[in-house]
Amino acid sequence: MTVALLVVLLHAILSLPLLKVSSVVTSAIAYFSTTMLLTPLVTLPGARRPGIAAWHWFVVLPMVVVLQSPAIGQLFGSHGRAPIELTAPAIMGVVVVLILSAGTSLGKRSAGVVLVHSSAILLLLASAAGFASAQFPATAFAPILMLAALWVARRNLDGHLTRLRTATTASQRTKAVVEMFSSLYGFAWTRRVQDRINQFAPGEQWTVRLTAAGFQRPDGDLPSDEELQRPLEAFIWVLTRFADEGWLRKVLNPQNPDDPANPHNPVVQSS
Repeated sequence: MTVALLVVLLHAILSLPLLKVSSVVTSAIAYFSTTMLLTPLVTLPGARRPGIAAWHWFVVLPMVVVLQSPAIGQLFGSHGRAPIELTAPAIMGVVVVLILSAGTSLGKRSAGVVLVHSSAILLLLASAAGFASAQFPATAFAPILMLAALWVARRNLDGHLTRLRTATTASQRTKAVVEMFSSLYGFAWTRRVQDRINQFAPGEQWTVRLTAAGFQRPDGDLPSDEELQRPLEAFIWVLTRFADEGWLRKVLNPQNPDDPANPHNPVVQSS
């Protein structure tokens, strides 16, 4: 994501008419920016520990290489004298990857972030493809869209943390963590985590099941803190593939409400 933001900013600067940069350079950077902006979305389906490093090397990096191959081939073929001309298969390749990766992230509060992020990708793709309406000054909106996506993501995260700090019961805390996880990792991972945790329910004889709204009884009532003691252990165990175990235990089952580091401390909430 950091590399993508730097390349998008570089493209915006080099696209300024004052600099008179060759269209060969601007078109190549626009397409490279498009590819790099896909990487955060493609990373999400493999975002669990351990295994995320292998996902980067065997999925994300090959995706970048494959999508960049047509542009690199054209640049070498013209010896850097002609701007890249994206063919329909190259454009469709980017669009398909965008749909598949962004589709898994659409869920609740994350939808706005994904849509704004995707808009920046499509704008840069149109610029790289040579559409006249997608050249400067239209391309200047790409970094603005990325900053807007980051701002929306930050606002969403602050909202989740606020709800977590103000939760007073185990049921409310679990719901806040589930909603935060869904916003960060998308619908697909949320369903997989729910199914994995609910597999323990029959054997452990739980009276609750994990849903998109946290743990609930079959009749729809909210469970007590006592009922959630054993399910929360499974919940924490599964989520340690995505988050720090110490943090999960602190926010889901605060043992010392007077601890200054405890997010449920009224002093921390007011600050």
